[in-house]
Amino acid sequence: MDERLEAAARHWSIERRADRSRWWMHETIIRHINRLACGEAIDGIHQGFHRLIHDRMPEGGFRRALSVGCGSGGKEMRLLKQGIVRSFDLFEIGEHRREQIASKAAEHGLEDRITIHIGDAFREDIVAGFDLVYWNNALHHMFDAKAAVSWSRRALQPGGWFAMDDFVGATRFQWSDEDLEIASRVRSLLPERLLVHPGNPEKRLPCKLERPAIAAMIEADPTEAADSGNIVHALKAEFPDASIMATGGVVYHLALNDVLNNFEAEDDALLNALLLLDEVLASGDHNQYAVALAEKH
Repeated sequence: MDERLEAAARHWSIERRADRSRWWMHETIIRHINRLACGEAIDGIHQGFHRLIHDRMPEGGFRRALSVGCGSGGKEMRLLKQGIVRSFDLFEIGEHRREQIASKAAEHGLEDRITIHIGDAFREDIVAGFDLVYWNNALHHMFDAKAAVSWSRRALQPGGWFAMDDFVGATRFQWSDEDLEIASRVRSLLPERLLVHPGNPEKRLPCKLERPAIAAMIEADPTEAADSGNIVHALKAEFPDASIMATGGVVYHLALNDVLNNFEAEDDALLNALLLLDEVLASGDHNQYAVALAEKH
């Protein structure tokens, strides 16, 4: 396997402490994203995305689905339990994931409905025949977005669906000057108490945001946002009729990163106002995440 994938597998094998410093730990933001995806502010991360998939499934559910970069397989198993998918081929690069996926499948009684693949999915001899290719926050880890989307199309049978919920922002997080200025101005307007560093109460989070060093990003995880800036272009090239819903991120992902750790119930009105700003930005050229669905004709 490519040594870059081996490095990424090591990176993601390390257990990380869950905290509220990231957007995916906040139900208010999750409901906001679900509303942008499916039109209703429902609870549960990715549930707006999953509702869109449900609305396109054939009678009895998608017979055979494929997911690359599935992690421990929790998202895919929700689709299995909801009857949206009947069987899943799950791909991951870390050998440690095999036991995690198998254990979770056994816990939910789904062992006979999954096939686990450990290694580079693009080197597998995939025969077209899937009726769903599912990408959930994994496509932005692919080194070549166009090649990954093209591979996905080839894996689909005619009438099959490509489904994606992912980061589509700047490659290697090299934010545009405009996005950095917007996010920095948002931070500068926040109450001082919200800028306390989550790891050290004696420190303050900076108001002026900057691009991360690419070399450091690659050293930590060579796959992180490797070609994310080209995902939307790749989708439009491979699936000209794709439905792509921008779900934002300049505010909740860039400006509020770490800051979210300090938000309390009393800050709900402020957070909702910031999410409204984020939605307006996403409707223009300032967007970092998207949900997309496309049928193979």
